[in-house]
Amino acid sequence: MISPLPFDSSLFNYPVGKTNQGSDWNEKEFLEEAKDYQLIYIFSQNPVQFESQDIVHVDTKLTFQKELKQIHEETEVQKWEGELVPELIDLAFLSGSFSRFKLDRRLKNKEFENLYNIWIENAWEGKQILSAPDLAGMVTVDTEKEMGKIGLIAVSEKQQGKGWGKKLVKAAESKALSQGAQFIQIPTQEQNIPACNLYTSLGYSLIEKVYVYHWWKR
Repeated sequence: MISPLPFDSSLFNYPVGKTNQGSDWNEKEFLEEAKDYQLIYIFSQNPVQFESQDIVHVDTKLTFQKELKQIHEETEVQKWEGELVPELIDLAFLSGSFSRFKLDRRLKNKEFENLYNIWIENAWEGKQILSAPDLAGMVTVDTEKEMGKIGLIAVSEKQQGKGWGKKLVKAAESKALSQGAQFIQIPTQEQNIPACNLYTSLGYSLIEKVYVYHWWKR
């Protein structure tokens, strides 16, 4: 029922697993098996009322998708060629403002910071970062075959409301399209209403909604 997650376990320095809540879900069996873990992610296609108070809803993950048709002439957002400077790390943290790893107050061992540090480091090493001038914002984009995927996206607090979010998304679309992608996906959280509104305004459609719960051993 529960699958171990070696990467998360190594990063957080305690046993982490994941499972899917479906028609064959048995909470009693789950809790018995969970004793070998500290943290377990539970994913469900529908909202669930669990009996255990140790299982908490931490996120409703939305995935948006769009078909790519044309390259946008976006000259202000360019590929980041510099070092992994603190300002980029700050933007990575800002992109995770609604992250379940930040909002779950039971996670007190810098899980959020460790995860997003690794995320931006990997994007930097993979040359996946696009940035606005003076690091007003940044976006990471990766392409696998016909699918482009936006990972992190953030606009600095002082530059918000100036249209940088739209420019960053369009630049990411252009990069993905130039790399052979036919579609692009963006994950976000249902609570992040500004992001959801932005993606919808740019022609994205909601293709998946997943309810995410954390079980935490007390």
